[in-house]
Amino acid sequence: MSQEPIVIALIERRKQGNWSQEKLAASAGMSLKTYQRIERGEADIKMSQYRSITRTLKVTDLDVVLDVVGASQVAAEDVGAVSRLLTSEERMLLIKLILSVKKHK
Repeated sequence: MSQEPIVIALIERRKQGNWSQEKLAASAGMSLKTYQRIERGEADIKMSQYRSITRTLKVTDLDVVLDVVGASQVAAEDVGAVSRLLTSEERMLLIKLILSVKKHK
C-alpha cells in the first residue's frame, strides 16, 4: 500500500505540531505499531482512528482537506464547497470580490 494524501497531510500536521509518533499514538488511543503502519501506508486508516488523530492534533476536516488539495491546486469545485460554510451575505461578498479581482486582472 502507498500513503494516501490524507495520511500525508496528517503526518505533516503531526510534524508541524512537534508531535512524536509515540506521543500522538498514545494521545489518540492507539498502539504505536498501529499508528506507524498507518503512516507507512501499510494499513488503511479507520474513520475512528482519523477522528482520534484530528481531535488530538486539534485540526478540522476542512484543515485536512485544504492540506490535501494545497493552495496551488484549488479547483472551482473546492471554492464552491468551502463557500457552503458562509452565510448568503458572505457568499455575495465573495462573488463580488472574485468579480472585482477578475475585472482588474
